[in-house]
Amino acid sequence: MVNLTIDGRAVQTKKGQTILEACDDLGIFVPRLCYHPALKPIGACRICVVEVKPGPPRPLPACATYVAEGQEVVTASPKLDVIRLELMKLVLINHALECPVCDKGGECELQDLTHAIGVPEVDLAAVKLPPNQDYESQLVERHPDRCVTCGRCIHICRDRVGAMAINFTLRGYFTELTSGAVPLDCEFCGSCIDICPVGALINKQFKYRSRAWEVTKTEMACPFCGGGCTYELHVKDGKVMRVFNGGDKVVLCGRGRFGWPVVEAPDRLKTPLIRQDGQLQEATWDEALDLVAAKFRQITEAAGLGAIYGVGSPRATNEANYLFQKFFRQGLGTNNLDNPGRYTYIRALQGLAAVFGPAQVSGVELDPSRPPAFTSPYPVTDDAKGKGFPFVLGKIDDLPKADVVLVVGADVTPELPPLGWALLEARERDAFKLIVANNRRTKFDRYADLSMRCQPGTERLLVAGIIKALLAAEVTPAIRASGVEEFKESLKKLTLKDVAKKTGVEEAAIKAAADLLAQALAPAIIFGAELLAQDKGQENALALADLFLLVGKPGAPGSALYPVAEKNNTRGVCEVGVLPDFGPGFAPVDKPGAALPEVLALLEKGDAAAPQSLYLLGGDLLRFAPNHKQVEKALKKVPFIVVQDAFLTETAKLAHVVLPVAVHAEQEGTFISSDGTLGYLPRALSANGVKPDCLIIHEIASRMGYSIPTGGPANIFKDLAKAMPLWAGLAPKGSEPRADFGKDLSGQLVPFDLDVSLPGRRPLTLLVGKSLQHSGSFTTHHPCGALTVTPRAELGMNPDDAQGLGLTEGDAAKVTSSQGEISVPITLNPDLPPGLVFLPEHFADPAANALTLNSNLVRVTISKG
Repeated sequence: MVNLTIDGRAVQTKKGQTILEACDDLGIFVPRLCYHPALKPIGACRICVVEVKPGPPRPLPACATYVAEGQEVVTASPKLDVIRLELMKLVLINHALECPVCDKGGECELQDLTHAIGVPEVDLAAVKLPPNQDYESQLVERHPDRCVTCGRCIHICRDRVGAMAINFTLRGYFTELTSGAVPLDCEFCGSCIDICPVGALINKQFKYRSRAWEVTKTEMACPFCGGGCTYELHVKDGKVMRVFNGGDKVVLCGRGRFGWPVVEAPDRLKTPLIRQDGQLQEATWDEALDLVAAKFRQITEAAGLGAIYGVGSPRATNEANYLFQKFFRQGLGTNNLDNPGRYTYIRALQGLAAVFGPAQVSGVELDPSRPPAFTSPYPVTDDAKGKGFPFVLGKIDDLPKADVVLVVGADVTPELPPLGWALLEARERDAFKLIVANNRRTKFDRYADLSMRCQPGTERLLVAGIIKALLAAEVTPAIRASGVEEFKESLKKLTLKDVAKKTGVEEAAIKAAADLLAQALAPAIIFGAELLAQDKGQENALALADLFLLVGKPGAPGSALYPVAEKNNTRGVCEVGVLPDFGPGFAPVDKPGAALPEVLALLEKGDAAAPQSLYLLGGDLLRFAPNHKQVEKALKKVPFIVVQDAFLTETAKLAHVVLPVAVHAEQEGTFISSDGTLGYLPRALSANGVKPDCLIIHEIASRMGYSIPTGGPANIFKDLAKAMPLWAGLAPKGSEPRADFGKDLSGQLVPFDLDVSLPGRRPLTLLVGKSLQHSGSFTTHHPCGALTVTPRAELGMNPDDAQGLGLTEGDAAKVTSSQGEISVPITLNPDLPPGLVFLPEHFADPAANALTLNSNLVRVTISKG
């Protein structure tokens, strides 16, 4: 602690704090304008100046001056009052005084500061500057005449988002905020809007809709990616006005900040639909639910309890998914259920479990007292211990503490934006090193200390090369490991020369990556859905788990594996037991059911063992599953399909009953994010006639005579949490497994498949992946803000490839694979290497998976369309 005096008062503050931070902790108000807790000190406005002894005779900015032993600080004096008053007059001299029409009215820091300092009038004059408003940029409106040149927006864009889209031009009195005299072309995250202290940057979705004091504010978990972000939903008269994130972090991605209009999409389902005479017709809730219950009873009586197959949802809450698996296991008596993570995230869990073992928890006991709502009934005691794969999974907040991060097969920002923000924070440490291994240039290549551009689909072989280099350097496993000799034998015939030839990465770069990882004190590995969606995605995860077993330091904060769980509850739907072989908490079941790909294959072949009914808790199989042709053929053979969704998706169009559900803001519940954070979702809107997933599942079960938990999401969570020792100590905004678990980590080095050949002879390779603005298909419904920026699917191509085919920007291209053919406009992208083309997966037309077989990588031929 540091001892000093502030305004004559002896105080103690934390070492390393600024004077402004210390004053805030002590409840001493110091005026400020450019300072924000999400940013490093800027020191631009000087409003926060204080007198400091010992120190220079001039006042110093409190935001950029650190506390020191014996310091004497004066925060308020006649001298400081005069300085602050004159500074405020200079700020106001050319500031537009149109407060009645400015959207920042009521939450404008300049307004508040003007009153706090007591500016009576602005008795200064200067040349009038042109307003230069920007009404053309998408989603963001700019008013440079309201700008106070604090620099907050520039710093958050550059340092926290990594977009570098805006800056100041000119200098002195003529300084102006600009994006180069053209409309913004950035990530459109909108973080600059919420951090702006005045109305210089305006949210177009919010403009003129409400005043800040008129809205009801509800904090909730974001419903899009697995980042676990929270924000405020501002509601007026039962309508969403905006998403706001003005707290200490501020940063959100574009889909989080501008994606809320999905709630109001005109194509939302409002009433149940029943197929009659080949057409889906509107029905009452009782008609639809009675029909589902009757058909389910009829099917189970005729074909057995396992004849109904369930598909859970990474969009639905933990409570809904838990109730769903309870309906199947306790009601129908079958383990025939799975979730869409089977094609990505589950492969990561399987690969990690093969090396580090299954989830095991000991030393925790139920607390007999009643915990608060949505809180685990298991406290973490000194005896609590955990082992297995969950205990090598990383926390996003810890990632900046890693000293070396290897990113493999992931375009980080589109897949999981908060991971990207954490990497940018980690870069602020001089000792930090970033290694990027990908098949194309991504945003983080510009920050990488080592970039390895590998051929599509060869990432696993590249990892094998790094492991080979580590073993050649006689690196021993950092974590207790078995199977070392057998593993070495599996790599005996592999040479770095072979790896370099097949991957396209030079031997020197492979050795350099191995050296950085071997010397790291807290290495971390990030890998994404793009890597896991390959046909051998589980083998990819297995290779990375082996690598971490060699170099990982799980006792060091930040040193962990970070597989991307791409949707808001991708991890949660797995942990609560919507799996054919594991129940809640990854408890193994006695008689495992069939996995989703196996079921679709049985249906396609018309096998007698195929289910007679599908019950889908959301999830557009025709959109997200590879091999569109097989999936469509399989679904058309199912006698009875029930889809529970908010939209009439391509899969729902094939259903016999469609049940409309509430979306995030219309229901209560929880999510588990990619890093294990428990996000709480309070109800902020009326459901307007649709029903929450939990209620629908319960009503179907009741009609069939099954007894499953009810009483609302809090009561369902209570029942769920009793089955989850892994969640011990968990509460909203907390993460699991808790850091205070004792860890007993060990592993087994497991050989993995070294064959990375991509079948087919077509000249180009197509990668199906994620768009920055979109989250699954959820954000493709008008008037969602994501559609403003990315309204359609476009095929990214290297300019040289396009020129060779006689194609230019915007031309329609015909893309052909062994599975199918689509027509799509092209966009030129120099970040793609020659031979690789990219298509986002989110849109129904064209359906990217009409081209794929069993992987997100496929050989294609392209011609003018």
